[in-house]
Amino acid sequence: MLHVHEQDRSQNILPIKSREALFDSWLKDRLDYILKEAMIKANIPLWIVISKEYNEDPVIETLTPSEHDSSRRLSIFVFVLDIELNRVDRYCIGSPHPALTGLYQFIWKRGEETQWERLKMLMEEKNPSRIGINQSRHIAVSDGLTHSLYELLCEELGTVWVSKFVSAEQLVIHWFLKRSKQEMLIYPFLSDLTNNLAKKALSNEVILPGVTTTTDVVEWIRQHVLDLGIKTSFYPTVDIQRKGSAIDRISGEIIMPGDIVHLDFGIEYLHLSTDTQQLAYVLRKGESNPPEGLEAAFRIGLAFQDIVMKKMTPGKTGNEVFEESINDARKQSIQAMLYSHPVGPHCHEAGPLIGLYDQQTKIPFRGELEIVSDSAYALEFNIKTFIPEWGHETFIYLEQPIAVYEDGAQYLTPRQESFYLIR
Repeated sequence: MLHVHEQDRSQNILPIKSREALFDSWLKDRLDYILKEAMIKANIPLWIVISKEYNEDPVIETLTPSEHDSSRRLSIFVFVLDIELNRVDRYCIGSPHPALTGLYQFIWKRGEETQWERLKMLMEEKNPSRIGINQSRHIAVSDGLTHSLYELLCEELGTVWVSKFVSAEQLVIHWFLKRSKQEMLIYPFLSDLTNNLAKKALSNEVILPGVTTTTDVVEWIRQHVLDLGIKTSFYPTVDIQRKGSAIDRISGEIIMPGDIVHLDFGIEYLHLSTDTQQLAYVLRKGESNPPEGLEAAFRIGLAFQDIVMKKMTPGKTGNEVFEESINDARKQSIQAMLYSHPVGPHCHEAGPLIGLYDQQTKIPFRGELEIVSDSAYALEFNIKTFIPEWGHETFIYLEQPIAVYEDGAQYLTPRQESFYLIR
């Protein structure tokens, strides 16, 4: 019998109507609880989100249910934090959309006033001390207010209200980073599914040594994921590491015995993303296991993974996790690079960066953001070590989906403990 995480999770992918019902149930919960938490944390009592049809603010998809397909010319969403009543009042100043009923109050009286006049009336009624708008130099999903809409907003509201504008980036970061309890329950399934697909791609079911190219594997993954009715969270990468090669990661060539096959891959399903990197070894004639030097290198990678997992706790900044992990690795003589990131609706989600591949140092702004409980991450890194059987150093590239809870980090699916074997 297969272990739970080895079951064919693809058999449990939901039909579209069931997916939408599940997402919409999560949305109601997120609007009731996560949004309130985000507004309090960012100290923003009123948040304005304005979006045009076909040029949507990226937050719109996360604020509206499945049947809401666009902003219908122009939509203005306003969120007002009511501390006394412990809630967020939600308004839509735009064309009434049946899908939004029950989630938003429609307050625009078409024919009697413009949308902008109604917005100004709401400002005068609520009299907020600060008004969050989606402008940000640092976070892409916090920067959805277009320049023309910003100019129009300023013209229509006037100097008094414009003087209270602040960036809503911290609010939006928390909104995208923090997962609801229901979402956290489904993330292990998504991670299992990703892991199963990666393991199948790195097997003799897909790879025939001496015939199959890395490009063939990429195209198999893309087609297989599409056939399942889901999609990849980014364009997959498959490459090889080879004894004696002057290039660290070779793409587009035929996979041969003795190669390490490296896969970087993720899926997007139920408006959530995953991201993983896994490794296989192609056995040479007469081999039943990889060379001991490669197996030892993999164990070093796992040791560094253990180090990072212990550092991933709520309240720590990305920079703190990075520096503590790298320092501990050096004490154990591990040559490591760390470049981990949150996952959520996006593969590279808003939230704390824990190093960057090309910046192995403190990261300004995004590195100073804090890890929060009930959030998901791709623990991405590499280690470099000498392989006696190869006569030179090579890298072990790994990436594992993890979750951070109040009491620390846990794997979302059992981690890869050794090379998959291709015969």
